[in-house]
Amino acid sequence: MRRIIIMVAMGIAAGTLFAQDCSELFISEYLEGSGNNKGLEIYNPTDGVINLGSYWVARYSNGSNTYTDGGITQLEGFIQPYGTHLIVNGQTTSTEASPASDPNLRAIAQQPDHDYPAPTYMNGNDAIALFKDTGGSGDINDFVLVDLFGIIGGGMPSNAEGWASITEHWVYRNIYEDGEIVGQDSTYITNYIIPDGYYFLRWWLWSANHSLVRKPNIKKGVTADRMPNVEFNVTIEWDTVPGGVDKWDSLNAHYCVCEFGTDIETSEVICSFSLYPNPTGSFVNISYEEGIDRVTIHDMSGKLVYRSEDLKGVRQEEFTIDQLSDGMYMLRIRSGERILSRKLIKN
Repeated sequence: MRRIIIMVAMGIAAGTLFAQDCSELFISEYLEGSGNNKGLEIYNPTDGVINLGSYWVARYSNGSNTYTDGGITQLEGFIQPYGTHLIVNGQTTSTEASPASDPNLRAIAQQPDHDYPAPTYMNGNDAIALFKDTGGSGDINDFVLVDLFGIIGGGMPSNAEGWASITEHWVYRNIYEDGEIVGQDSTYITNYIIPDGYYFLRWWLWSANHSLVRKPNIKKGVTADRMPNVEFNVTIEWDTVPGGVDKWDSLNAHYCVCEFGTDIETSEVICSFSLYPNPTGSFVNISYEEGIDRVTIHDMSGKLVYRSEDLKGVRQEEFTIDQLSDGMYMLRIRSGERILSRKLIKN
């Protein structure tokens, strides 16, 4: 009887292909839920409103060099300063091979994607590109790449499960027969592409059935294509969203140092900004040790629905929000030159 034992030697390389200047839209969350619960959150790291009509999302399916099989979608509407735009799979009815996306997910999105083939039919092993049509031609050949998840033409086969978290490694397999080694084979794996016969290495893969959020210190997307044989190390730029496959609490808000104004220790700042109760009914209590100068609340279309008076650095304040309709909002506090954001749910 033959059995296979696997030994791994890994070489990990760190590197990035992005500049950091808070000047252009980028992908802030990669939503890879169950079934067709898929989507992309786009973040505006600038202090200006941006017209999304000049931006397109394209999917390069299964390592393809073209988006023909993966689809392309023009974004719609406007995105507020330090705001987000959520586009999700728009399938509303189920078939035997393809389930409808969750209506609760579609309800919190700003844009449903079009019918298949479309970018939000990704399954973990596709490359996703965010383009800007700077000249207004509508021709992808004239588009400028502003962000990229994965590797265009990376060679991911259709039965691979996604991008991994390491750069390259050798895999050796000792083949045993009756307790003795009778042979050995090996393969060199690069670009997180696992060749035939090695698909049991699924514990390395991050992007299939794992939603990912961009790290807070990332200020700009990938603006040069990672060609084949160039690394895409998921963990350099992305963190796994905690809570499970269909956890959507992190959507419609993104924490980024572009908004804070400095490379502060982001986790400490976020934890020190308290907002309760949330969800809430008629009031909300906000506290921040560094002092609160102003509070604003926007609805999910970006419309300003509440603005406080000058609070002159108070550390804690209660606000009545009876006038707001039930729903989801974005609450922001200003403290000096720093702006911090949290989602607020009123019900």
